[in-house]
Amino acid sequence: MHWIVIIAVGLWFFIGEPLKDVANLFWQEDAAPWETVDAFYYPSRSDLSDYLSHRGLTSVQECRDWVYSTAASRGDPNIVRGDYECGVEQIDSFGGLAVYRISVR
Repeated sequence: MHWIVIIAVGLWFFIGEPLKDVANLFWQEDAAPWETVDAFYYPSRSDLSDYLSHRGLTSVQECRDWVYSTAASRGDPNIVRGDYECGVEQIDSFGGLAVYRISVR
């Protein structure tokens, strides 16, 4: 019986993505301790091609702090004209488009 568990866990590590699975289970709206967060601030909601970013943050709260500080320095402290998102752990990319485990505000 113990061998079945060992084989199942081994296959999970070999075939699956255990770190991503654990992060999805316990950190559904924040970064797991081993993940990074990328912040994106869009000064204008109508032009999402214009943005500022800060990569490699350690938490969603750190992302929000950076975004609000950046927005305030550009005259939009309550983020009325702009928008933002926090991308948690980039898992893939297609051309210039990054894919994250989760994106949160």
